[in-house]
Order: sequence, then structure tokens, then C-alpha cells
Amino acid sequence: MKKTISATIILLIIAFIWGNSYQAKSDSVQLSMFFTTNIQSILIKVGFHPNLKLMDTYVRKLAHLTEFMALGAVIYYTFKQIFATHIAKKSILLAICIASLDEVIQIYTPGRTATIADVLLDTTGSMIGILIIKSLLKLFD
Repeated sequence: MKKTISATIILLIIAFIWGNSYQAKSDSVQLSMFFTTNIQSILIKVGFHPNLKLMDTYVRKLAHLTEFMALGAVIYYTFKQIFATHIAKKSILLAICIASLDEVIQIYTPGRTATIADVLLDTTGSMIGILIIKSLLKLFD
């Protein structure tokens, strides 16, 4: 039962990630700017005056990192129930495949491009998620 729920969560996260990649550039920019402008207004209230364009770049990259942190954690948790060895390596390999396919999707999406840097960022996010869930699982074992 746990495996089925975990696998379903993995599929939902992948659907979310790839769904965002299918967005045309104008829609993607509009969505990220929604978050960026709201964060900027909060920062202005506390005395910071960030550059909106630069901040949007960081918001977009942080979104990549966060999505893949969640994905890496759930993949590791699921694989721990299935495999006895090399769980982290298998989890990272699957995350790299998902990140790579995410970038391939963007090649065929209007206005979007694929970058190796995003695959590396996504992989880093997955590795962070794996480290967090590994630590939590050890803590509660």
C-alpha cells in the first residue's frame, strides 16, 4: 500500500513538473512574475529593493530546485521500500532521467529552451531531497 501511494505521489510530481514545461514561455513568465512581484513587495516592506528581473531569475531557479527536492525525496522513500542496495544512486539516476526529459519537452514548447544547467540544478535539488529524507528516515528508525 505504501509503495502504491509513494509511486502515485512520484507520478503527480512528475506531472506537475512536466506540465509546467509544456507552458509556453509567455505563460511561464507570467506565472513566475506573479510570485516574484509578490515576494518583491514583501521585501520592499522590510527595506530591500531588489531588481525584479534578477529576482525573477532566482525565483525560477528556486522553483526548479524545490520541485526536484520533493521528487528526489519521494523517489528515495519509494525505492527504499523496493530495493536493498544502491538506493540513492538509483534515485539520482531516475531524477536525472526525469530532469533530462523535462528539458527535452521544453525544446518542443514555444519560446522555451533546454539547458544542461537546468538538468544540473534539478539533479542538485534531487540530491538535496535525498539527503534530507535519508536523514529523517535515520532519525526515526
